[in-house]
Amino acid sequence: MARFFLTSLLSAGLLFACTTKEFDPDNPKKSFVIAKEPYDDGNYEIAINKLGEFKSRFPYSQFATEAELLLANSHFELSHYPEATAAYSQFIKLHPKHPKRAFAQFRIGQSYWADAPEEIDREQDFTAKAIHEWEILIKNYPKSEHTKEALKLIEEGKLRTIRSEDFIANFYCRQAIWHACAWRYVQLADTAPAKFKDMIKKALEKASDALDHLAEEWTEETKEANLYFKKMTPKEMREQAKLMRQKAAKI
Repeated sequence: MARFFLTSLLSAGLLFACTTKEFDPDNPKKSFVIAKEPYDDGNYEIAINKLGEFKSRFPYSQFATEAELLLANSHFELSHYPEATAAYSQFIKLHPKHPKRAFAQFRIGQSYWADAPEEIDREQDFTAKAIHEWEILIKNYPKSEHTKEALKLIEEGKLRTIRSEDFIANFYCRQAIWHACAWRYVQLADTAPAKFKDMIKKALEKASDALDHLAEEWTEETKEANLYFKKMTPKEMREQAKLMRQKAAKI
């Protein structure tokens, strides 16, 4: 029993010694190895503290840049996505020629994507932000090893966004809120990629039906109720609806 206690005490002492290693103010390389140990072991909370301390003590070291990237990675691994986004963005800003800048750009998109809801009945702001960041990646770093995956995720994100817009627009239609129904479906038809033909056709048909309903509801008393009434007469609404049906028929 005494032997077991002594062994445990020695192990605890060694562990304490490992976790309290001091930086050498005259040796940035050795100090960076110490700061990086928790990251390599997957102890990201500790890594954030140690790497942050290293950056403060050795701001001009050749290892400071790597410490910045590892800090961003640690936040990402801990699902601290807003912090990761800020850290990766700062990394790109400070090191625009660094070989890992494409990786950092990809991770910004991943961070937004991780916070984006998969459910189409929820707002897709984070999905749109992820798509935007990946489009920057493809534009600025077209030969990056992350481009292929980014293209795949953009496609998935756009489909999710379109389905979400369709869900919201259809909700307004079911509630007979025709101006919102028309506006949402017009936007969907205008912004959906051309390859989503069925969705564009549906959007045009739904928007045309909504405009016809609006034309029927128009009165002197209600003409200030929404933008369509303010900008279009009933005759113009019906003409616009007719044009939309003709366009849908050609798809």
